[in-house]
Amino acid sequence: MSNFDPCASVRYPRKLVQLNASTGGAGPFPVITTLLANPVNVVDVTIDTSGMRDPAVLLDFTSIISLPVGVSVTLNFEIMRSLGNGAPVKIGSTYTFSTLVNILEAEAFGFKFFDNNIGSGLYTYSVQISTNSIIDVTPGLTVNNATLSALAVDNKPV
Repeated sequence: MSNFDPCASVRYPRKLVQLNASTGGAGPFPVITTLLANPVNVVDVTIDTSGMRDPAVLLDFTSIISLPVGVSVTLNFEIMRSLGNGAPVKIGSTYTFSTLVNILEAEAFGFKFFDNNIGSGLYTYSVQISTNSIIDVTPGLTVNNATLSALAVDNKPV
């Protein structure tokens, strides 16, 4: 039986990869024809890139949006990032889900975002529905099974 421990190897002195995921959701929402007073948090995940020289984080957001009959909806999703206990900042684009529903249905919605040029540390990423989203005609829309995965990789492993 060998006593070889790959983690103790000189080739791998620090953390090269970190993975974490979290689930959440939002709703049911009422009819929203004016701007929301505050964004609505859907899901957040924390990833620790401490010990990485040049970390990069790939975010993967997936969800199921359940739509009642007759709803007209435009949901704008934003990504927020905070470092440690710092203030969150918006990163990336706004990702829009928009549809007019004639029958009761549920649709998959997701997006990916690559966050690089960041320092090492403990990051929290959150996906939220922005204040300029609209739900018209029919209440009851929900965002179900929302999953946010974060994969951090050190781009300078040696």
